[in-house]
Order: sequence, then structure tokens, then C-alpha cells
Amino acid sequence: MSKAAEYLLELEKNDFRLLTAVEVGMRTAQHVSVDSIVEFSKLTPDQVIKRLDNLHYRDLIRRWKGQFVGYQLTHHGYDVLAFRALSERDTIIAIGRELGKGKESDVFLAYDEEQKALVAKIHRVGRPSFQRSKKLRGYLGSKGHINWLYKSRLSAERELLGLKIANKIKLKAPKAIDGNRHIVIMEFFEGTELVNIGLKNPLKIFNGIITEIRKLFVKGKIVHCDLSEYNVIITPKEDFLIIDFPQYESAEHINAGELLYRDINNICKYFKRKFKVESEPTTILEIIMEEYEKQKH
Repeated sequence: MSKAAEYLLELEKNDFRLLTAVEVGMRTAQHVSVDSIVEFSKLTPDQVIKRLDNLHYRDLIRRWKGQFVGYQLTHHGYDVLAFRALSERDTIIAIGRELGKGKESDVFLAYDEEQKALVAKIHRVGRPSFQRSKKLRGYLGSKGHINWLYKSRLSAERELLGLKIANKIKLKAPKAIDGNRHIVIMEFFEGTELVNIGLKNPLKIFNGIITEIRKLFVKGKIVHCDLSEYNVIITPKEDFLIIDFPQYESAEHINAGELLYRDINNICKYFKRKFKVESEPTTILEIIMEEYEKQKH
């Protein structure tokens, strides 16, 4: 269970006010001063200082000492705020075990009011891999320096929107349920990454993935932009789901053809290498692009 889930029931209303105050301050400052926290939280200086010490001890905020004493949220503190918001609107009522950890996300089991299993994906875009890839992230635009809270929230919002587009066209992808800040809640799914499993009928899966790429582009009017053997999940019944949508781009993007080809080529190369499935990625691209252009007119 995540550290945030452990603290949700222990923290008091004023603790959440302080965490929210630090979050608000971090929109414009890397470290938020005590005076700013007092101003944003509407609590007295004595109340603030005592509770800041407690939150710092719990690793929900981090103290910084320089020209002044300032604070910033930790990942755990941001998790607490997001999980609290989701629980207050009854999207989830409990957090379970960790299901997986990626380069830029942590994934947990969650439950709703009816004890139905869900997936909680926590975006962690502050990890080092982000620095190598941020130039490719269209959703950051030209915003310059932004803190990890903002990066993670933008990533989650982007993924939630991408999933909703996928759900609308009935793509083989998890169903989006809700989201808050840097957390996306989706329907529970189980399976194994394509990269880690053998297939009884690889040609069927290959053709299915290419069909979904086409559907996403022609009907959904977006490109996944990060499709590979690492974000295709093979289910126990040997069907599949496409996951991880935060990098998607519009089919009208200036580089849409190039991005679409990269997705297609990643899948074609993997199936050729692992399963000896022969294909022509350039031909597949041309067919999809032609169909897309026809349906525009």
C-alpha cells in the first residue's frame, strides 16, 4: 500500500490545508516560505509551524534552508492530496498493493464503494528519464521551467484525455474512470506486457494491434506516439490492451505521419524479431494515411 494511503486517515483537516497551501505556493516558487503558507492556509503562525514539523517528519513535505526557510511537497504529499480528492467524491475508497512501477509512474490497486477493483496510475514525471524526453512532449509546449508537480499533473491529464478518446471509439484500452492532479483511475485489467510473454497466435495479435493503430488514427484522430512491446498488455485469454497514452498527438500534428510510422515500425520490428512475422511498415502507413485523408473529405 502507498505511504499516502496510510496517512489519509491519520491527518487532520488543517494538515490538508497546509499541504494545499504548499501546493498553491509551488505554482510560482520552488520553495514556499512560512509566511506564504500562513497566508494561503489562513491558519495562525503557531498552528502552521507545529504542523509543518509533523508533515516534514512524515515525509509529506521537505524543508529547505537558504536565504529563508521554505517547504515543498514530496511525491507522498502530492499523492495524499490527490487520493483525498478522489475519495471525497467516492471514486475510490481504498488503496491496495502496488501492481507495478515504470520509468515515470507507479501503479496501485484501488477499490470503489462496491469493492470493485480499479487501477490507480500515479504519474511521476520528475524522474530522470523525463529530462531526456521532455523535448518530445507536446503537452509541455514552451512553458520553460516548471516543477515536477505541474509536469506530472499535465502528464496525467493528457493520459486521461487520451484514454477517453480511445474509449469513445471502443479501442482496446483500459476504461478511464476519473482523475485528480497526477493520478488517473481506470478499470482494473490484468495481463503481461507483450515483451515478457510468448504467443500462441502472434499473427492474430499483430494484425489486431495494427487494426487498433488504424482505428486510433482514422476514427480517434490521434497517434499514440509511444507504442511498443512495452505498452501492449496481453490478457490471460490472449487478447490485448494498449496502455500509456500521455504522449499522444493529434492526427493533424505537423509530424503525425512520422509519429504514426514510428508506432507502426516499433510493432513490426518487434514481431519480426520475436515471432518471425513479416510485414511492410511503409505500406501499412500509406494505407492508414490514405484512409484518413479520404474520410476527411
